[in-house]
Amino acid sequence: MKPIASYVREILDESEVAFSALQEGFLNLSAYSKSIQGEVSRRARRHVAVGTIVVAISRYELDTRKKLSILPKVRIESIAVRTGLSEVTFAQNRANRAKLRVLYEEKGFEEPDLLTITSGVREISLIIPGTLRSAVLKVFKGDTPTLVVEHLASLTVRFPAKYLNTPNTIFALLRPLALNRINIVEVVSTYTELTIVVSEKHLQAAFAILSKLPTV
Repeated sequence: MKPIASYVREILDESEVAFSALQEGFLNLSAYSKSIQGEVSRRARRHVAVGTIVVAISRYELDTRKKLSILPKVRIESIAVRTGLSEVTFAQNRANRAKLRVLYEEKGFEEPDLLTITSGVREISLIIPGTLRSAVLKVFKGDTPTLVVEHLASLTVRFPAKYLNTPNTIFALLRPLALNRINIVEVVSTYTELTIVVSEKHLQAAFAILSKLPTV
């Protein structure tokens, strides 16, 4: 049977908000212990007193301060915004993969403002300027798209290459949007860029949030 402290640590590690608050010294140990008492007791398969949980958290607090923060302080270089985008998704199969090659021969696909093609296990998803939507549907004629979404916008965040080996860099960039209930339609990343696709109606709010990130 595991010690009670092990169950307490498991629960804390599962909650990014609680763990961060504990690491920064903001967590109300008594109130939090009461809130997880039922779950600790369930996992331990016996009643666990709140005081026992408080002691376990207090001891874990000392260990967390020795660890690196799970939320790195990422400094960005720039944010580029594009509007009037569309997303079109088709089934992933050999015929549709061949059609992707044809797209690059179509007028307008030489240097679009933004063009992302994601070939997943079951789907192929394209994020394109709305002006190219007709060309895409023409090339894929005979194959009904599984999804067509219009009036999208993108925010491309550029960051230094040094963050490649920094854990949770992408999480740190997306977290403020999640906390503000901004719905993210798609996320596309490259070596030093993260492109976040949202509805145009959420663009202004998303840009205001990301603009608060520290810059290089």
